[in-house]
Amino acid sequence: MDDILQWLTGCKDYKTGVAILDRYIRNKALIRHFQYSTPKCAAAKLEYELRKLLKGVVIAQTRPTQAAPAKPFITVSKRQAAKRQTPIPSVIIQAKDELYELFTAISTAHRKLYELGEGNSEDVVAQRRRILEDRLPLIRRYEKLYPLKEKYFDTGEVPAELVRMIREKATEEPEPVAKDSRTELEKLSDLELAKKQHSLKVNINRTRNRLEYQANKKLDTPNPMPDSPLRTKLEAKLADLRNQYATITKIIESRQ
Repeated sequence: MDDILQWLTGCKDYKTGVAILDRYIRNKALIRHFQYSTPKCAAAKLEYELRKLLKGVVIAQTRPTQAAPAKPFITVSKRQAAKRQTPIPSVIIQAKDELYELFTAISTAHRKLYELGEGNSEDVVAQRRRILEDRLPLIRRYEKLYPLKEKYFDTGEVPAELVRMIREKATEEPEPVAKDSRTELEKLSDLELAKKQHSLKVNINRTRNRLEYQANKKLDTPNPMPDSPLRTKLEAKLADLRNQYATITKIIESRQ
């Protein structure tokens, strides 16, 4: 791992460091995190990961040889130990779910930017600006949430800041449901209807999981949201989503 040592003792170019890390680890999600992050936000974490790799090699190489039978030396990290010994807290599961959603949304924004091309017409510039404006808060939250989630796996302790961020997210106002009249829906093509139906199904499942598990994903054990103004609003949202889903399903069936 001379390349790691050279990087750590050299100018520490961010992109070069990410490329080096990519050679040695299989965690592609971590690599994508560094690729989508800015040096200002992720340089310290990148250096930490590379130093950790180098330290693991040094420890393995300097460990005294054991009496026969010889066995390969395996380093058990705090991350692995914590993962084996205790179940993952629900707040960490929620953080992982949100990170996946953020990553998906960021990737979608990147694809849309690519599809726009490099044109400079007024319409293209306006679309590009909207995508960039929508993408920025997603990237900022991802860059704050990811290292906090990783800190749990490194230390076995849930950071208080992570708990605060997840709680604030859970108590946010539910996003309003965009209601289209049946007349407007009937103007859509079969493909557009299918896409909208799928989007509604995903939204229904996510809203139902927030009510039943206080998470975007179904967990092993139910954790119903207590009676509150937020629960009332989510229940109303779920009813609206189901009504739209039923309307679209009827339109699709009528075309078959």
